[in-house]
Amino acid sequence: MIENLFSMLIELLNNDVLTADELAVKLEISPRTVYRYVDALSAAHIPVYCQKGRGGGIMIGDDFKLGANFFTKEELQLIVTALDAIQPKSDKVNAVIKKMSAIKNVRSADRGGFFNEDFVVDNANTLLSNPKLAAKFDALANAKKEKRTVRISYHNRLGEISERDVQPYAFVLSNNNWYVYANCLRDKALRLFKISRITHIILLDTKYQIPAYEKEWNLYDPTQKEKIRISLKVNEAARYDVEEWLGIENVTRSQDGDRYIAQGEVYDNEATLRKLAGFGADVEVLLPSSLKTKVAELFEKAARLYSR
Repeated sequence: MIENLFSMLIELLNNDVLTADELAVKLEISPRTVYRYVDALSAAHIPVYCQKGRGGGIMIGDDFKLGANFFTKEELQLIVTALDAIQPKSDKVNAVIKKMSAIKNVRSADRGGFFNEDFVVDNANTLLSNPKLAAKFDALANAKKEKRTVRISYHNRLGEISERDVQPYAFVLSNNNWYVYANCLRDKALRLFKISRITHIILLDTKYQIPAYEKEWNLYDPTQKEKIRISLKVNEAARYDVEEWLGIENVTRSQDGDRYIAQGEVYDNEATLRKLAGFGADVEVLLPSSLKTKVAELFEKAARLYSR
């Protein structure tokens, strides 16, 4: 009964309202037993309400916050990061992940951004769209705040996996990717680590201080070897996004007035091909012809894939 009671509480926290029949199916019990559980939860001072009529059902009061009674923010960060590293995930692990998702406004409460009198970085929406990345970011940010060393498992672009103890100094946002600039105790040097490539984060007891240091890092991408000049014909639907990409000054209305012409320099690599493919039929490559051919071949390959 205790397991079903807890499962029912989690279901109610994850949903605005559920009917007795819906809960009965989820928990594999009878609707009559559901109402007995409602009485049991109410007796435990959990605000469970039953609302009759169309659109009604069983719900938890908005004033009940599981997070305040279960885990601190730091505990939640460590748990989410650790769970994400478990492969394959058992039913029990998935049940705990479900419990984590029921805790409202814990991971995002203090993640509004960073600012000083000159600069503002609003990173909340970027991180909230990727809960796993957000959990890693929060764990590292908390470690920096407390000046505590962390042990990470890092996967580089060559597929090599290494475990190392690092001391976070700063966070770097480049090309919509988040990095942590940290003192690596293994290498005895400052290193830049892409947060999305970190799989394990363990908070250690070792404290550290951040001395004066040079903010030097290399974000060189080996795929960005050569730039080419492109010319595009752009529909109104894609105009804003192309302006964001190539610069508003590089997008002008075409002579016929129905479309726009965009020009600029981009890297001749797969990332550019994927970017152009993402515009679909709203962007036509005019020049160079070699790039136009590559985009056409990419669309033909996709068409064959989806016509199977």
